[in-house]
Amino acid sequence: MITTSDTPGHPGAGDADSVTGTSRRSAAAAFPWLWLTAIGLAGAVLGYLVKLSCRTGGWWDGTQNHLGCYSDIYPLYFRDGLDTGTVPYLDKAVEYPVLIGAFMHLAARAVAWLPDEGARALGYFDLSAAVLGGFLVAAVLSVGFLVGRGGVAGAGRPFDRTAALVAGAFTALVPAAFMTAYINWDLMAVALLCGGIAVYARGRQWSGGVLIGLAVAAKFYPFLVFGPLFVLLARHLLRRWRGLPDEAGATSVGDFLRPLGGAAAAWAAVNVPVLVAAPAAWATFFTFSRERPADWGSVYFALGELGLFDTGDLDRINFLGTAQLVVVCAGVALLAVLARRRPSWEQLILLVVAGFLITNKVWSPQFVLWLLPLAVLAWPRSTMRPWVWAAVLGVWQLAEYVYINAIWALLAHFTDMEAGSAAPSAGFPAFAAQAFGFGDTAATIDGPTYAIAQLVRMFSLVIVCAFIVVDCLRNGDSKA
Repeated sequence: MITTSDTPGHPGAGDADSVTGTSRRSAAAAFPWLWLTAIGLAGAVLGYLVKLSCRTGGWWDGTQNHLGCYSDIYPLYFRDGLDTGTVPYLDKAVEYPVLIGAFMHLAARAVAWLPDEGARALGYFDLSAAVLGGFLVAAVLSVGFLVGRGGVAGAGRPFDRTAALVAGAFTALVPAAFMTAYINWDLMAVALLCGGIAVYARGRQWSGGVLIGLAVAAKFYPFLVFGPLFVLLARHLLRRWRGLPDEAGATSVGDFLRPLGGAAAAWAAVNVPVLVAAPAAWATFFTFSRERPADWGSVYFALGELGLFDTGDLDRINFLGTAQLVVVCAGVALLAVLARRRPSWEQLILLVVAGFLITNKVWSPQFVLWLLPLAVLAWPRSTMRPWVWAAVLGVWQLAEYVYINAIWALLAHFTDMEAGSAAPSAGFPAFAAQAFGFGDTAATIDGPTYAIAQLVRMFSLVIVCAFIVVDCLRNGDSKA
């Protein structure tokens, strides 16, 4: 049972399972720091190369869509007045949580010494990419550590170097990872969340909570991890009430409250000063999220493009999204409480975050970065053959790759229409082949074809979740 704290001298301080000093040194020696760092750096470099075509002149003229190199980072440098020294929240509201807004300002100040506007804008993008690349390396190291040790509750087992390296490679080197790495600042939240879970797994529950709280201050989705942790606590208390023995890795009250307290304190430390200084601007993230229409990637947008849903009814979309997410969370809670074998925290986190994306009215292409580490952390623990899960993840990633190409092809269609030079639109089968290098690479797609790509991507993720549910319901021997 993970019941340790950050208190020096605590019997489990530094490791949830109180392994001996010799075991810790052996685990440290087995951990492939160098290889995982190299994997993360390789993913960071590939992500930068994907954006290189835009960096040399394709940000504004429509070619960013044909080349698939669009990033929010460069244009928002001008849109949000960072080029003129505007301070987010204090001078101008931005639609991002506080930690990202702070980074935007600091990065802009760091390049203010460059001689002209163009150099400063490119320097801003390059610096942002470098920092985000560092976050990618941190995420790879955290995921490698967690998978190698067998998950949050897996301490005491021999460290699996191969599993750690495979998990790191999946996090950083699949096409969806480096194609979306620098679209926005999501890697900041991804790294902080993965780091928080890794620190929690080491028994530093307050510190793990602090990192998770900072992740919430960058993107709101990491807050979802506390729902699964709470239902695992409920499972433990229910078993105690029924007189059943404690399960390995059972979640106690302290295991829930310590990270929650650390997260609340860290989030408040970052947010309260901005809330006090500029309350309306601070709230922009929440009002923007509520008032934003059905956007790219969402099931509502896809059904609207197929003529099956009215995307103009914002109140209905907000209600449906909230109601469906509540149903998903209730289903995950029932699964956690009623499963014959205790599901892992990581598996439940994947189900909740995937459910959040599937029911949300916004599903930007870079949100796949949220899911990649969670997918390898949720590796099935039953007698399911490893190649089956690998095949499921492969199908999902193929669908993600086609979708990422599809959204740029749709946006290219719109920009070409505005310019009066629209290329022929390809249907879905032809476009799917085109995405892999066959056919006319200049062809764009229309809304219905894009909608098919989006729905295929969504159903591929549903399949991933279905396999996790099946694994939780089985009672086979652990393979973690």
